Amino acid sequence: MTSTYKGLSSQKSLEIKTKSIETTLVPLITQISTLVNFKEKPRSSLTTNEKTLNAINRVGEAVHMAVERFVSVGESIGNENPEIKSDLIDACREARTSGEAIKRITCVEYDNFGKPVCVTDRHSMVQAARGLLSAVTRVLLLADMVVVKQIISTKKKVISTLNRVEGVASFSEFVKLFGVYGTQMVDLAHLTGDRQNDLKDERRRSQLSASRTILEKSTMLILTSSKAYLRHNECLHARKCRDLVYGQVRRALDMVQLIVYDSGSTTLNTTPTLTLLLAKNEINFVKSLRQFEYAVEMLNASSTSTTKEQLEQLCNATIDNSQDFTDSVYISIEQREKVLQYHKKLQDQLAEIIKLISEKQNETLVTAIQTIQQIAREFRQQLEQMAMLRASEFFRTHDESVLLNELKTCSSSGRNDLLQGSTDRFREQSEIAIELSKLLRHISSCDQLQVSSEYHDMVFLNLSHMIMSSSQSLAAHPNSRVAKENLDVLCRFWEQQINDFSILVKEIQDVIEGRGEKTVYLSLPRPGKHGTTSKAGFKPTKLDSDEQAKIAKVGLEMKLVTSEMDAEAEKWDEPQNEIAKRAKNMSSMAFSMYLFTRGEGTLRTTQDLFTQAYYFVEEGSRLTSIVQEFLNQVPNKTARQEILIQLEQVPLMCHQLKLKLKTPASGKTSTFSKVDAVICETRDLMNIVSRLCTTVFACQSKYNIIDYHTTPPATNTTYSRPPPSSSKRPTLYRTTSTEQNDRFDTKSERAIRSSSLQRPSSYLPAFDHI
Repeated sequence: MTSTYKGLSSQKSLEIKTKSIETTLVPLITQISTLVNFKEKPRSSLTTNEKTLNAINRVGEAVHMAVERFVSVGESIGNENPEIKSDLIDACREARTSGEAIKRITCVEYDNFGKPVCVTDRHSMVQAARGLLSAVTRVLLLADMVVVKQIISTKKKVISTLNRVEGVASFSEFVKLFGVYGTQMVDLAHLTGDRQNDLKDERRRSQLSASRTILEKSTMLILTSSKAYLRHNECLHARKCRDLVYGQVRRALDMVQLIVYDSGSTTLNTTPTLTLLLAKNEINFVKSLRQFEYAVEMLNASSTSTTKEQLEQLCNATIDNSQDFTDSVYISIEQREKVLQYHKKLQDQLAEIIKLISEKQNETLVTAIQTIQQIAREFRQQLEQMAMLRASEFFRTHDESVLLNELKTCSSSGRNDLLQGSTDRFREQSEIAIELSKLLRHISSCDQLQVSSEYHDMVFLNLSHMIMSSSQSLAAHPNSRVAKENLDVLCRFWEQQINDFSILVKEIQDVIEGRGEKTVYLSLPRPGKHGTTSKAGFKPTKLDSDEQAKIAKVGLEMKLVTSEMDAEAEKWDEPQNEIAKRAKNMSSMAFSMYLFTRGEGTLRTTQDLFTQAYYFVEEGSRLTSIVQEFLNQVPNKTARQEILIQLEQVPLMCHQLKLKLKTPASGKTSTFSKVDAVICETRDLMNIVSRLCTTVFACQSKYNIIDYHTTPPATNTTYSRPPPSSSKRPTLYRTTSTEQNDRFDTKSERAIRSSSLQRPSSYLPAFDHI
């Protein structure tokens, strides 16, 4: 495995896939945020309070000492694991260098009069903070490979023992090796259980849970099927049943290995077959329809946001994912015709939209987009009704207890003619269950339910073949106690599986009908007064450490972007330059959203955050209009084209953020996901705006463009960061008279502008939480 770790060092983007790494980064992010905030705070002079400077110095030294201890542990891990030693030592060296840079930047200096001096070096602090976060993240990812290696090593031991168990010729030898196998499986269960709880990705977590469930249930099946085969080794049906069990265990172990490899944040030696197995059926009907609806919705922002080929491809993918409904032999002709009608409606309406785009009929295009969105909603409802109807019929018309008892009675009697009829009826029930699992997979709107449907599909298929083979084995040896025991265990597992399947159907139906958790607005990351609902009994929920880690990391990334944006805006010659002002406004709003991720500032609830994000989108739209006016005064065509390419991304990303804000959130998990999505979209939009302003500034300086859209200095603007004030009363967000004319504020809209949407008067957080 020496070569398997090389890819991590060359990765430009360090993707964190486990919660534990994010949690480990929380204290470091907290301290770095304090230092960056201090360097960001504007000051009227170079001197500041000695107590504050000493506090900052202590924080810098604490970061340096923590990094030194962290690096020491990392280096010891590298010495114990030669496979990752080289990369890990390099990452530790980078972390140590960044830690020393932060200590140097935060050191206290004194002037000739013995007074402490604040050496404000914003750029160096941001660079050092980024370097330290990157290096520490690399160390954690490489150290995480040790855990991956441990799980894979245990899995290989299990496979080796399983092969030996399969090849034994006597029952005494089987019992001895089966004990070893059981011990190793317990170790693997503990390791994979911890890994499952640590995974961030819901689909991977659900897949690992399903694989672990199969391994757990298969342990008993290995015992009973092997006993039946060892007792009747001449029976082909007994051998087939045992081989099916062992094959199921091997596939589950392969899936565990692939998921663990995938969670290691690097590319390891995986076969294409396993890679395809992991990604198989990842896009169901609901997901493909969402992708199609999103692409159509983006046409409202720009008719060129999605090409004709992309729209047709997404539409065809949606239709293809509904083929399981039309291909099912258990779907009536009338229902199948309805599905085919929706296929034609989607294709015809999409052709109409493409025609309108080519003819640039924008007014008619809006109506056409609304029509196809309505067709898509009705199409989804139709398939959901069909699947739920099939599930209702299945549980109403099939009694698995009666059928299994009949199968066991016919097998014990040795009457192959009676057994054939029972087997045919059981096969029909299993085929309907498998078909229904496929339909439910397509209408599952979350990864957990989708993976659970896939799991039932696979288990129904394997378990039904095991039961039919075991029943034929018992029919060949009707007096065999071990053959009867094997069939009894398999039938008991089938009943449990049907019961679990009914629970899954109920969960999917609850999601479809909206009977999930009640909407609870979170106070992030600390509980406070709610203010977003008048209903009694709703309590603000505090984030757990894993959610806080993810939000804090994204928030800090956004904070670093706002720092670069402010540094760029300060280079402009005219303080009242409209583009600079709008950019600073957006930076100010992003900063308040960053403070929200730390539980600070004036945004107290998620509703405050979402409202602030709406204003952020509005400011981005205004910035777009002003830059377009600026473009008309740029004489060079190449420079104009360069700015235009960057500018086109702003309205698209604004519209994308607005779609995220429109997404309904129900319950703690979905609300957190929406908050995370909004923060990430805001960060990405700020990145685009920062690059755009850099290009515009360079163009203005080169061509000496002036007076293209300025506002007089007396105009009231309070989106930009306010200077330190002794007043404890916060400054509210307001709009200039020009902004008030940009759009008409209704009474309800003005009421939304609460005092929570404001800038903090002081940026330096308290040090008692460090």
